[in-house]
Amino acid sequence: MPIGRHNNTRKKIILAGVQGLVIGVVGVLLFGLVLNLANDKKAESESAESTISTEVEDKDKEKIEVAGNAETKSLPFQAKQYGMFTTKESAMAFIGTQPFLQKASVFQVDNQFFIWSNLYVANIPTQEAEVLPTFIKSLYVSASSCEDPKVKKVMELMQQEDLSKKVFDSIAKKEEYPADLMEIVQAISAFSDDSSIMRLHVLSHYFATNDCLKLSF
Repeated sequence: MPIGRHNNTRKKIILAGVQGLVIGVVGVLLFGLVLNLANDKKAESESAESTISTEVEDKDKEKIEVAGNAETKSLPFQAKQYGMFTTKESAMAFIGTQPFLQKASVFQVDNQFFIWSNLYVANIPTQEAEVLPTFIKSLYVSASSCEDPKVKKVMELMQQEDLSKKVFDSIAKKEEYPADLMEIVQAISAFSDDSSIMRLHVLSHYFATNDCLKLSF
């Protein structure tokens, strides 16, 4: 075999080996680059999902906290309701035609007027046969907007189940309550010492004289 041809064959073999090595190195580099890009995208995706999840959890937590605050600031009651009217005059006229509603009171909520005869906290007596249709209506009173702590004290006191004139008389620090409280209690007790009626008219008085008290259903 001629020397020249042998040398050419050897060069081709070496060149092919170098090319194979280069292609192998480039392939490894490309594979590594693609793998890194995929890992980066996955990390970004997981980070985004984590952020969204955290935001959702924060919002849910915020909702729970708000709901919790609303529950602690709103006092629950149950009223014995006899009717709902569009004007106070019509509600009062209805009471005037029903002698057994003489101890009832009218409450305005937005543009509606409700006739309630009793206001309960927890224990609701068994309802006897009524002359007129009636039902127990759940409601909530919030004093959170009231700047006067004395009004808040009255609302908290009305959560006592066995509310009576004796309970108000036994208050140790009456100066912590509105100045007219005992006068109102004395007037109510003149016609009833029933806890549900006492509670109803105390709320009626302060609800009518304090815009900060909010009533909701």
